[in-house]
Amino acid sequence: MSMRPATKSGSEPIPGYTLRKRLGAGGYGEVWLADAPGGLQKAVKLIYGTLDQSHATSELRSLQRIRQVYHPFLLSIERIEIIDSQVIIVTELAESSLLDRFEQCRRKGAPGIERALLLDFMRDAADALDFLSQKHALQHLDIKPGNLLVIADRIKVGDFGLIKDLHDQNQSLVSGLTPTYSAPEIFDGRPDYRSDQYSLAIVYMEMLAGQLPFNGKSTGELARQHLTQQPDLDSLPPADRPVVARALSKNPLDRFGTCRLFIEQLLKTR
Repeated sequence: MSMRPATKSGSEPIPGYTLRKRLGAGGYGEVWLADAPGGLQKAVKLIYGTLDQSHATSELRSLQRIRQVYHPFLLSIERIEIIDSQVIIVTELAESSLLDRFEQCRRKGAPGIERALLLDFMRDAADALDFLSQKHALQHLDIKPGNLLVIADRIKVGDFGLIKDLHDQNQSLVSGLTPTYSAPEIFDGRPDYRSDQYSLAIVYMEMLAGQLPFNGKSTGELARQHLTQQPDLDSLPPADRPVVARALSKNPLDRFGTCRLFIEQLLKTR
């Protein structure tokens, strides 16, 4: 059973980093606003559970790799620590997430984020994901609105706790996947370099129209729908539907070659 860290405001999971406010939590871990050395504020993510040292090497290798990767639309990882077998990640602090922007729009009575602005955000995310895939053979595997972070009106892809090295056959797909946004091949344990595109397509639909392509309520039901059921795209503008349908193809080979090509095709339907 996964052990959840006994965290509270005022504690220091890493010396010099004082937790102040919990920003969010999910099945994989929780994120805190923390006071950092030098009077700065950072985001600190504490991963639920512990890592056995014999198992940790390949899982941590990808996290260490992403720390060395720079792209303007990737959230900067500043520290990765293992303390008492628990993984703790320190990143730059974002202003808000795409989910926050969506909820602001909903409170104003809109179905979602205005399309032109959303496509600008999606283009940033697509560029970052293609960079990870094409240059580093990495797939994020946890693309969802809460992990697309807004900094200075641009998107940065964050939360790399599930990142997968496609060349590492020994690396496991750890628990913590978000089934609402996971590609079919993820449930079969066979991630592809187009898996993040599938997730990005679901994010686009939800943030634009306020609806999801699959309505399953449990992990098992969602897995079955992703693997066998055609998505319900009726809430999308008609011109968007064939584009999103292709990005949501069950077979990764039938999707667009890159995330950027997917977004560019949506831009052409304006």
